[in-house]
Amino acid sequence: MTEPINEGGAKMTPDDISQLLMADINIGIFRRGEWLKQIDLERRYNCTRIKVRNALSYLHSQRLIEHIPNRGYRVPEPNPSREKEIGEVRSLLEAHAAADAIERATTADIDKLQSLAEDFRDAAYNGTSFAQMEANRAFHTVLYGFCQNEFLHELILDMRRQGPAAPIGQWQTMAQLQNSTQDHFDIVEAIRQRDLTALRGIIARHITGNLQEIDETGTSETSV
Repeated sequence: MTEPINEGGAKMTPDDISQLLMADINIGIFRRGEWLKQIDLERRYNCTRIKVRNALSYLHSQRLIEHIPNRGYRVPEPNPSREKEIGEVRSLLEAHAAADAIERATTADIDKLQSLAEDFRDAAYNGTSFAQMEANRAFHTVLYGFCQNEFLHELILDMRRQGPAAPIGQWQTMAQLQNSTQDHFDIVEAIRQRDLTALRGIIARHITGNLQEIDETGTSETSV
């Protein structure tokens, strides 16, 4: 069992536990496929069982961990083939939805996206894996909020949750974080210039840029 990390007895919220758990997963404390036993998490984070359950429920709702009925929660196993296929479909859908951002985004909207891109950059260089995930989610939530087709909007957000977007191994190198950071700024600039061709190209690159690497290595390193 892992050593406790909250020995001082500081009060932990479910959000605190979620962040600590994702950090532990990212650094390998809990490995791919490992079961997340509630009693162990309760002891490690020095908190109540209900808070552990709430944290696990939240992470499962975001499809960051798996829940197996009658067995419990576990760290997801990698599935490069499925992640590659999802990335290809996402590229098509999100490139199609990009036209609405060009048409509907106001100057204030673009400034908001610029601010969110800066937030992600700050998280990339100074934040935790959980902070990076949340900043990335915030940017893309606003970006695809311009989509006028409600079903397409829901489908895009649902597919983003399916992957390849789990933070486990999401940005394995600083170069990948830098590329994702630059992509966000390039997306904002393309919208500012009302350049649909450029925007669609950047989105496709942002999603599928590492698919060839997945083919060659058998591991998912896509950062989206």
